[in-house]
This record gives sequence, structure tokens and C-alpha cells, in this order.
Amino acid sequence: MKPADRIFSNRFLRLPGYLLLMIIPVILFITSLDTISSRNKAWYAGGYDPEYAYLFNALNMATFKLAGHIDHPGTTMQVAGGLVLRVSWLLDPRGEDLKTAVLSDPEHYIRQLNIATAVTGCLALLLLGFFLAHSTSLFWVGIIFQLTPFISGFVLFNGFTRVTQEVMQMSAAFAMAAFALHWYFKRYNSDRTNYTLWFAVISGFGLASKIIFIPLLVIPFILLEGWKKRASFIGLSVLFFVLFTLPVIRMYPAMFKWVYNLFLHSGQYGSGSAEVIDKAKYVGELINLIKVNPYLSGIALLTALLLLAMVLYRVFRKKYSDPAAARLLLAVMVAQGAGYLLIAKQPKAAYLLPYECIATINVILIVYLFIRLFPERKTIRTVVVALITMGLVYYGIRSGLDRKRQLYGTDFNWEFEEAWGAATGANQKHAVVFTNPGASPVAGLFFGNAYSHNRYVADLQKIYPDYYILDAYNQRIVHWGGDAITPDALFAEYHGNLLILHTPGWVEPDPSLLNLSDSSGWRMTETYNGRAKLLAPVKVDEKGVFASRKIIFNGAETLDRSQTMINTLSKTKSGDTGILTFEKSHTGLSCVKTTPELPYAFGIEEDSIRPGEKFSVGVWVSGDLKNVVLVGSGLDSKEFYISSNALLAEDQDGWKKISMDFTVDREIKDQKIKIYVWNSGKETVFFDDFRCDRISPLTIDLKANE
Repeated sequence: MKPADRIFSNRFLRLPGYLLLMIIPVILFITSLDTISSRNKAWYAGGYDPEYAYLFNALNMATFKLAGHIDHPGTTMQVAGGLVLRVSWLLDPRGEDLKTAVLSDPEHYIRQLNIATAVTGCLALLLLGFFLAHSTSLFWVGIIFQLTPFISGFVLFNGFTRVTQEVMQMSAAFAMAAFALHWYFKRYNSDRTNYTLWFAVISGFGLASKIIFIPLLVIPFILLEGWKKRASFIGLSVLFFVLFTLPVIRMYPAMFKWVYNLFLHSGQYGSGSAEVIDKAKYVGELINLIKVNPYLSGIALLTALLLLAMVLYRVFRKKYSDPAAARLLLAVMVAQGAGYLLIAKQPKAAYLLPYECIATINVILIVYLFIRLFPERKTIRTVVVALITMGLVYYGIRSGLDRKRQLYGTDFNWEFEEAWGAATGANQKHAVVFTNPGASPVAGLFFGNAYSHNRYVADLQKIYPDYYILDAYNQRIVHWGGDAITPDALFAEYHGNLLILHTPGWVEPDPSLLNLSDSSGWRMTETYNGRAKLLAPVKVDEKGVFASRKIIFNGAETLDRSQTMINTLSKTKSGDTGILTFEKSHTGLSCVKTTPELPYAFGIEEDSIRPGEKFSVGVWVSGDLKNVVLVGSGLDSKEFYISSNALLAEDQDGWKKISMDFTVDREIKDQKIKIYVWNSGKETVFFDDFRCDRISPLTIDLKANE
């Protein structure tokens, strides 16, 4: 037994030590769930790439269809995702079959997959931490190992909160690090682990998750002794790769062609000129990549300095201070260096994930070798290692979570939700066109289906018959697939009820696809302008004068949850407006709660009213409808007054939509009207997703607007 095996074993602290090993995974799990909840929906800000692709291919796996997405290849996540979807649907069937359920409510199933991702990552960290602590009797090694995800916000965000291939690649990298450390601390144990087999299983799994795992194969290749073991390791790794990618084995030609193009072309995703690297950019990209995560580059630099010190010690003292440590540090440094060189070809900070996930080897060995400089008095070394561990835990968790929060924002979630509500909340049947790429669940579904060989076009047409996609990449409008459709054709088919939701900032579509032909007598105009723009048709005369149109939508969302009053468009009566509540919601996170004391919600005032103005108003209600009233009136209700609580729709959660459509048929004093909804009863009623569509005529001639 070598001294390295039993330093700071503290057998009497074994049980408390095991309990300590649960703290970091629990913190990680809770904070991951909080991130999943805060993000709310994957499609906000166009964040559906690659989550919707993995949703659709998990559905393929769950229904025994061939995957359509083999780029990463990502097979391990697709198979695991298929199992999660199948179990989720069996426990909570939401449709006539799994396929219909997933396509009808994709965000619900993405949420299940996100939670499963957090469970998988945290469980891997917990079990591997226990494995290291138990096998080495060094609890601090297990604790520092569990800090690995906090080295990068990308590891915390992509690996623990999103349904991507990263969680499987990350888990494989954790396992590689754990077994490499086990090799170091237990190399003298008589009952030796079959490292060749274990390293091959991990490598095959990692490669099946993402091909950029390949530099990590350097670690076992250097650690294993003898060319026979190394050859066995390579052969077994290939075997396990095939095993883990069996569901896509028929697609190997396409997969290998993809990898071939990635290698031989300098651009992203196998595009660009036919050269391995772009010589003009490569060095600069490499330097920028090193700057992206100063923690990883700092650890790598410290490792290089430590190796240099070991070499100098060997030169001047004629012996190695710790040849096994030097060998392992060299292996990790070569793997991380190869990773930097590989990723600089097509740079992206998130691609550093597998090399960040093995940095725990560097840190633990540096700490271990530093502690050995102290006198061999157990108490001193125990105190030193405890202080170092506690410092790393405190600073690592705090800084890691801060960096994760910098990667995603939630302040504008409500804007994306309201743009979606404005586009889809009309009282009448409309053709709604969504741009892809763009911020909408329709763009996400179209993207996911495209990465599933477009298997679900007919299903999507059936579930969403009035939704269309403006495919900006191919510059055409399609009904989920098939032949191109013009805006004029949709305008004619839907009798003028046409809306286009466009999210600027991505690939811009041809302007002709966002408008009607000049001969139609109608033009598309902006009716709602936020982070997404909603276009609707208005009449235009021979002089090019447009009518006007405005869509108002409020989803009862605010930027500050502590706000007690709903950020209504304006108050109907001072002090009488209902309050914002997070007790329930129709969409988003909150709604307006009304009581007999605070009966009003969603009050607006519209000015410059002219005869012939048309209004279409709707709001979702949870509660007794008999005392709920939508009202439109002049400032003096005697001159103009209309009310309605007509039921238009009802969803499976019990929310009901009431509507009111009216035309102003007379001159209104002060040219102002007010529109509001109120609870005239004695019970609590909740309101959400208020929408008002105001259509103004070209002239005040009432006959011209009939």
C-alpha cells in the first residue's frame, strides 16, 4: 500500500463524508430546476435549436422510427429521450397517442426532457463522486470532483437544463475523469480494475454522444501500459461506439460524410472553402477561445508549469517526484490542448464542454501534490485540505452560477409570449404565417421536423391547419411542407384574415413574402411591434393611402414578480383594478385576479375614434361566466355602450374565452372609447390574455365600410 492511497482517510468521518457528497448534487439539481422554470419555454428568443431537433428524434426513437439527426451523432440522448417521452406519456397521457401528444404540446415534453437532463447529470455526478470517495477513502477528492460543472456557465446551462447531446457527452467526460483519477490513486491495488474495458465503454459512449469527445481518448491511450492494451482499447472503443449507435447504423454513410465535410471544410457545419483550417482566422480564433474560459486556460497553464517543474526536478535530482502524476497530467494537458486546436477550426464556447469536464483531474492532482509539500502530520494536512476544499466549494459554486445566469435572460420572455398571443388570439379564423428562423413554437416545430426527415408534415397540418411557415432559408411559404404558397393565395383563401409574425434579426425573408401584390388593393402593415412584428392586411386606395390597424395584447406578465398591480394597459378606474397573481395562468406565468372589491381588469382607452371603426376583443376567463362582462363604451356610456360575455372557446384546463365584436356606428364625444372586462359578481374570477384588434377605415363613409 502506497502513502498516496490513505492520506486523510478519516474513517471515523466516513458517514458524514458521504452525506457531504450529496450537498453539491442537490444544490446543482435545485438550481437547474430553477433555471428550467425561469426559461419557461425553449422557443423564447428562438432558443429551440437544438432542443426541438432532439425532441423530434426522441419521438422517432420512442415510436421505433429512424433518427433524422445524426450530426453529433447524439444517438445516446435520442434513445434516452425516447424512453423519457414514452414513460411521461404513459404516466400522463395527453393525447390519443404519444405522437399527437408531443406535437400538440411540445413544450410540456421538452420540460420533461429538461428535468430528465438535470436528473441524469446530477445523478452521474453523485455516483461518480461516491465512487471516487469510497474507492480512495479521500472524501475531499469526491467533493472537488463534484465541483467540475461550476467551471463553466456553459456546462451548467447546456449540460443540466437543456435537452441536448451535452448531458451524455458531459457524463462520459465525468466518467473519464473519475476513472483516470481512480487509476492514479489505486494503481498499486492488487485487485486492479480492468481500465482497458472501462475506458473503452466510456469512450464509445462519449463518441456516440458527440464526436468532439475524440481528444479525450488520448488520456487512456497514454495511461494504459503496452501497445497491446492500447490496441485493445481502440478496438473496443470502436465496438462500443457501434453498439451505442445501433439505432442509426443504417445512416452511417451520411454520418461519415458529415464528419468528412467537417474536417475538410473551414466553415461552420462543413461549409466554407475546401481547406482544413482558415489560415487567416485560425490563430485569432484559437486565442479568443483561450480567453473564453479563463478558469480552464488558467488551470491548463498551471498544469504546464507543474509539469515543467517535474521535468526540472527529474533533471537536477535524477529521479521523478511522482511519475504517475506526471503521466496523468501530461495526458490531460495533451487532451485539452488537442481540444483547443480542434474547436478553433469552428469556434464556439459551448464546444469546450468535454475539456472543461476533465479539468477536475488537473485541480485534484495540483491540490494533492501541493498538500504533500506539508509535513507528514495528519492534522496539518487535514486542516489544509479542508480549507482548500471549502474555499473551492464556496467560490466555485457562486461564480459558476453567476456565469450561468449570464448565458440566458428571462426579462423579455413575456414579450415573446405576448407576440405569440397577439398572432394566435384572434376571434376569427386566420391564416397565421410564422417566419423560420424566428421566435415562435411553430418555428421550433418546423425546425424539429426538418431534422426528422420531415416525417410529421401531415400530422402537423392536421393539428395546426391554419399555421404556415415562411422558410427564410429557402425563401418560400409552405403549409409545414409541400409546394410554396403566396401571401395573395392565403389572403384569398381566408377571405382577408391573414397575419404574419416576423422576428427581425435572423435570416431576413424576401420582402415580397411579407406583403400582398400591388393589384390586390390591400397591403400588409405593422399592427404590433415588439421583439417580433405582427403584420396584418389593410385597405389601400389608388393614391397609396393606407387604412390603419392596431392589435393590442396583454398576457398579464410583468418584469418584476414583486409588483402587486398588474401592468395593465391603463386603469379603468383608479384603485379598482385586479391584482397580478401567480396562482394560475392561461399562458405565461401569471394572470389578473379580480374580486368584488377589485372587479376591473384590462382597461384600455382608445382615442381618435371615427364612425366605421371595427373592434374585435377577447379575453380568457377562469371562473363563473354569468357575472363576467366585456364592455365597450364612450366616456359617457349613454352615448355609446355595448357588452358581451359570449363564449368563444374553452381549453382542457377549464379556461374559457369570451369575445365581443362591434363597429362604432356614430360620432363619439371626445372621440374616445373605453374597453374593459369586469367581474360583477361576488366570487373571485381570473382573467388572462386580453386581445383587442382595432381596424380603422380609409374614410368615414359608413357605406364604404359595410
